[in-house]
Amino acid sequence: MKLKEKTYKKFVDFFEKMALKHGNEEFEIAYSEIQRDTGVASITLKKGIQVLREDGIIQVSPGRNTRYGKFKYLLNNNNNNNKHHSDNNSLKKALISQEESDIDLLIKQQKNMQASIEQLRLRVRTQEMAISAILDRLAVLEDQVGDNY
Repeated sequence: MKLKEKTYKKFVDFFEKMALKHGNEEFEIAYSEIQRDTGVASITLKKGIQVLREDGIIQVSPGRNTRYGKFKYLLNNNNNNNKHHSDNNSLKKALISQEESDIDLLIKQQKNMQASIEQLRLRVRTQEMAISAILDRLAVLEDQVGDNY
């Protein structure tokens, strides 16, 4: 079996990233998550895992059920430690950058919600004033009708 170079690289990068995330230990992950992160079809996923296993890049064992697998990334050795260290640093920087952008987005959403709440408060206050004016006018009309009878 053979994969396109780009697809092969996606799988290797994914398993390398997950191995770093899990401290280069065996990790369990849903096949759907691998598929989602790599962007491949389910047939390509099965083929990719098989190719990586045959190439000695990963070790695969059954997970808790058929939708999960346990994987161990086997290419972590001393020659790659510097690369992994720099990849780990860039991964941390990317995560921090993502967290910062998420925080900025949350702050914007909070400000928008506060502005919306303030607008709703003004509308409620205006409606309360209109209701009060209507009730006053109704009382006056009731008094006039009551005086006429």
